[in-house]
Amino acid sequence: MQRLSLRRTDQEMILVLSGEIVMDMVLERKAEVARLVEEYDGPAITLDLAEVTFMDSSGVGLLIGLRRQCQERGKRFAVVNPAPPIRKLFETLRLTDYFAVPQTPADRPAP
Repeated sequence: MQRLSLRRTDQEMILVLSGEIVMDMVLERKAEVARLVEEYDGPAITLDLAEVTFMDSSGVGLLIGLRRQCQERGKRFAVVNPAPPIRKLFETLRLTDYFAVPQTPADRPAP
């Protein structure tokens, strides 16, 4: 992840990732992202992937781990706004339902 930003409310923390989510970047940011999820007291975590240009298997693994971490803590987890290549990757791997990816950006729940 070349860039990570976040917005928090009482009801949702939105993590906005950008760039390529590949092994080197995952190794650099995995602990930071996990810590943010751990420390957030709200009920929902949303990953906004609109600016992600590429994701390899380690990036998919990061998302699976974050979903598991959220489930263990009773938090809702969703992925929104995947760029077309990322949406295609999720569809190919049959992960759109697993990550609760809306069909279109307009389907995104309000924060």
